[in-house]
Amino acid sequence: MSQGRSKPVRISRVRKHGRTAYERLRELIIRGRIAPGARLVEMDLAERFQISRTPVREAIRRLVQDGLAVPVRESVRTQVVVAPLTEADLGDLYTIMGALESAVGRHVRDLRAPARKELATDLARANSKFEKLGRQRPPDFDRLFEAHNAFHSLFVERCGTPRLRAWIEQVRPQIDRYEFIYAALVGPNYEESFAEHRAIVQAFKDGSPAAIEESVRTNWVNGASRLAQAVRRLQPLGDYSTASTA
Repeated sequence: MSQGRSKPVRISRVRKHGRTAYERLRELIIRGRIAPGARLVEMDLAERFQISRTPVREAIRRLVQDGLAVPVRESVRTQVVVAPLTEADLGDLYTIMGALESAVGRHVRDLRAPARKELATDLARANSKFEKLGRQRPPDFDRLFEAHNAFHSLFVERCGTPRLRAWIEQVRPQIDRYEFIYAALVGPNYEESFAEHRAIVQAFKDGSPAAIEESVRTNWVNGASRLAQAVRRLQPLGDYSTASTA
């Protein structure tokens, strides 16, 4: 769990990559390096990133628009804090992503047979990598996380319309935050996820939009249930009393 005091940023690495204040702050929030409920204070963040307060102010504004930060009323002042993690929000996000990716899958009908076959082959290969990483002990969660996203990105990129891809990109960071912070609690047995991914691969091989839609939605709905159950055993979602200020 990454619910404790936030860790210092490696300024030199951030500068090397040339990322904006928004990108830096978003990554820290998604990876749980700034805890749910932590206050986002312009002055503190500007000093931390060694930049002026103006880009920090804009970054916080964008994070509120993204849903990764929320304004809260404290006495006469309004503060902005990192959005809490709640079971209801988890369910909503996974339901939304399942619906979006299911809609993407229906567009398999737009692919010619050779392209569909190639996609199914690439999905099977990507899932094999995901399974291999998931069976390692101890698992490398960063690589496992990347392999999982790579699997889903394959059919989103090849079948998705521009609008569907754009909506998925809006939801993805919020899904990523739950998974970065809590997904390690789901294992060490990921066989259900592997089986659901294999069902998705088979549906693409068959070229059935209905089967793809069902298998993709099932994977997201079951994924939400597994994650919520794992977190519930440890700590209720939304309990961020240990959150520190930024």
